[in-house]
Amino acid sequence: MGRRYYCDYCEKSFIDDLEARKKHLQSSNHIKLRNMHYESCRDPETALKEELLKIPCRRFFQGGCPFEGICRYTHYSPEELCELRQQVEHIQEMRRKQKEEQHQVPSSDSWIDQYREKHMKEDSDAIHIFWKYPENFENRIDLPPSLIKFKTEHFYDDNFEEWGN
Repeated sequence: MGRRYYCDYCEKSFIDDLEARKKHLQSSNHIKLRNMHYESCRDPETALKEELLKIPCRRFFQGGCPFEGICRYTHYSPEELCELRQQVEHIQEMRRKQKEEQHQVPSSDSWIDQYREKHMKEDSDAIHIFWKYPENFENRIDLPPSLIKFKTEHFYDDNFEEWGN
C-alpha cells in the first residue's frame, strides 16, 4: 500500500498521488470546509468589517445554505452582528487603555512617596537593613570569598575618581 494523504479540514485520507490530491484540493467540499475553518479563526475586527459589507443570505435564514463556507452573503443574524460589534468595541477600549497606561509618566512626587513608604521607616530617613552578617562567621577562615565580610584593608585603591576612566 502506498503513502496516504490526510486532509485536516475534511478529515479524510486517500492515496497520495498528484491527481488525487489536486482533485481533492479543488473540490467544493474541501474549499467550503477550509473557508469555514479560517472563518472561525478570524479576529472580531476583521470579521465585522467583512460581514458588514455583505447582505444577508436568504437561504441560510430559511433553513440552510448549501454554500455555507463559500457563500458570498453573510450568515450572521443582526443579533450576532451586534454581539460582534460589542466585542470589537471592548477590544478597542482595552487597547486604548493600555496605550494610555504606557504613555502615562508618574509624577516624581508620587513615586518618591511610594518608595519612601515601601523602603524607609517613618520615624527616620534611614534605610532598614533586612540582613545582618552572622557573628559566628567573623572568625572562620574556611568561608568562600562571597561570604567573607568586607573590611577596609581589602580595598587597596581608594581613588574612586579614576575608576570610571
